Amino acid sequence: MVEESLLVKLRDKKNLLAFSGGADSTALFFLLLEHNIPFDIAIVDYGVREQSKEEVAYAKELAKTHNLKCHLHTAPKIEKNFEAKAREIRYAFFEKIIKKEGYENLLTAHHLGDRFEWMLMQFCKGAGCAELVGMQKEQKREFYTLVRPLLHLDKKELLAYLHANKRLYFEDESNMDEDIKRNSFRHNYSLPLLEKYLGGIKKSFEYLDEDRASLIEEAAMHTIGDFACAKRSGNA
Repeated sequence: MVEESLLVKLRDKKNLLAFSGGADSTALFFLLLEHNIPFDIAIVDYGVREQSKEEVAYAKELAKTHNLKCHLHTAPKIEKNFEAKAREIRYAFFEKIIKKEGYENLLTAHHLGDRFEWMLMQFCKGAGCAELVGMQKEQKREFYTLVRPLLHLDKKELLAYLHANKRLYFEDESNMDEDIKRNSFRHNYSLPLLEKYLGGIKKSFEYLDEDRASLIEEAAMHTIGDFACAKRSGNA
C-alpha cells in the first residue's frame, strides 16, 4: 500500500510517527512495521475526551510490544480556537522531540480524503495552484522532512486494511461535529465525491503534482501547520 520509492527513503533513517490511535495513524503504524521501517511514536493528549486516556494507553502498549519509544505530551487546556491551537501545540511538541532525539523524518497519516478536503476548502475561499495542491508526500522543513506515506490512499482502503488484519483503532467522535469547518466539508462534499469518483480524483492529483513540479519548482515554500503553500511572484 505504501509506495516503494517512499519506503526506500525511510529505511535506515530515524523516523518519528505522529500517532493518535485513530484509524489513519494506526494503519500507518502497522504498515511501517510490515515494511521494517524504523520509527518511534509521539502522541498528544488534549484532555477533552475520556477516550483520550484509552488512546494514550494503547500507544504505550503498542510501543512496549514492538520495542519503540513513545513520546507523550499532555497539552494545557485550550480555551478557544481549538483546531488551530491544537495544531500549534502538536507541531511544537513534535519539533521539540525531533531536535532533542535527532529524528530525520516526521511521518503523518494524512490520506487522500484529507488532501481532497483541504483542496475544496481552499478552492471555495479563493486559491491558486500552490495552495490547492499544498499537501505533498514529502515536504522539507528547517531541520527535518515531513513525510505523508498514505496521501494516495482513500480512508476506505485504510479501514479495509485494519479490518482484514483485525487491528484495534479508535474513532474520534468530534469528527462528526459539522460545526467544525473541515468536518462539514468532509461529510457534505469530499466524502460523497470520493465515493463516486475515487479513480478520477486520484488521477487528478497525480496530474496536479506533475504540474506543480514544473510550474512552481523555484517558488519559496511556506508552512502552515500541516500544509505548505508558495508565495505568488508577479502576475505569472
